[in-house]
Amino acid sequence: MQLKRFKDIIAVKSGPNDSDVIAYHARNMEVAEVSLEAFNAMADTSLTEAVPYDLPAASRNNTDSEAVQQLQQWQSEENPNVRSGKIDFGIKTLTLNVTQICNLKCSFCAAGGDGTYGEAINKISVEKTLPQMKFFLEQLPSGAKFNLSFVGGEPLLYPDGIRAIYDYVAKEGAARNIRCNFTITTNGTLVTDAVIEMLKNVKTHITVSLDGDKDVNDKARPSKDGRSSTEAALQGLEKLSQIRSQLLSLGVSSVITKENSNVVKNFLFFRQLPVDWFEFNFSVFEKDPETQKKYIDQMGEIAALAWKDGGEKELRRIRSMDTYFDVLDSQKRIENFCGAGKSYLMVDAKNRLYTCPWVVGDKDEIVGVGPQLDQAKLAKYQKPLVELNNCNNCWARFVCGGGCMFIHKTATGDKHTKDKFFCERTRSLILMAILYYKWARA
Repeated sequence: MQLKRFKDIIAVKSGPNDSDVIAYHARNMEVAEVSLEAFNAMADTSLTEAVPYDLPAASRNNTDSEAVQQLQQWQSEENPNVRSGKIDFGIKTLTLNVTQICNLKCSFCAAGGDGTYGEAINKISVEKTLPQMKFFLEQLPSGAKFNLSFVGGEPLLYPDGIRAIYDYVAKEGAARNIRCNFTITTNGTLVTDAVIEMLKNVKTHITVSLDGDKDVNDKARPSKDGRSSTEAALQGLEKLSQIRSQLLSLGVSSVITKENSNVVKNFLFFRQLPVDWFEFNFSVFEKDPETQKKYIDQMGEIAALAWKDGGEKELRRIRSMDTYFDVLDSQKRIENFCGAGKSYLMVDAKNRLYTCPWVVGDKDEIVGVGPQLDQAKLAKYQKPLVELNNCNNCWARFVCGGGCMFIHKTATGDKHTKDKFFCERTRSLILMAILYYKWARA
């Protein structure tokens, strides 16, 4: 794949004859074809670079060239349809640990390897949680949207807590004309008849964490006593599929590591399951270059398989592709990879507030308790991540949004010093999406 760049314009040769050229205007969020002559007039670049090159001297001196003139004109244009992605402070999304215990012991667990974040808590206090939910709902204007995700530990260890909090938030939201959206993330092994009855009475998205077939998943997600968890997870998925019409969506989420790097195999397995979508998340702790290269290559393979079998609809069952298509369609700049500290907070099972699920248990990262917020700590998060992370020269900045602060800190020691490994991976997936987006919209 050959890449070239001119300021805000990135271009790539594509197609079976390697002669079609698709370009993306980063500032304007526009995807278009450009001529081979225009492509050849641009400067060489790579996925590891973020330099907004000017035209090479030979192209700058060739002012009579129609290709050069077209590039310069496109670069200077301002798209009136592009919208700002600026996030003003106002918490619209919460993730809630209804438990901090788990029945599995996943190898890459974000919660300390046992679901506890270092502090085992069987059940969140519903009595303390409802006033906390009320506080955040009261801050929102009529007509706003509020998102609440139930996680753990394993949240289905406490279905009664989920139901009580769901009922309260749904009722309070309706009274205030606030549209409430709910998600449950589960390992799928505890989908009992009681859980099914609970789910029949709530409207929610369900994400099941699953890493592949039995050979793969049992290594990554064994039970606490080392036994297989896959059969129970697949049975849980089957039960969930039987009430699919009463759920908002049903999908599976996997984590890619050096030990579980066969994305194509997992993709083919997931497509046999009764789910709407699937995602392949590269582990935040994985730093092996060969595993990353394999991941990028195989994401390209599964995109090609999906596109061949079902075009855009099938391609968008891959969660990252769907997300990037939505961004390109909306032409709304993503200035923040996530809303951490601006529109989003994490609530642990003691009702303490954090800006990220990955930092639960770190006392230095607490930004509030119950309905009380530490405004001084939150003030540090209010600038756009694209600005805080110095991403203004990256062509992918308004689709990526500056990257994950936790991944950056894990790799570099600082939330706002970018992990180049992450940047290369993310640019690769975004560029892949841009190509398919152009083909889909042709």
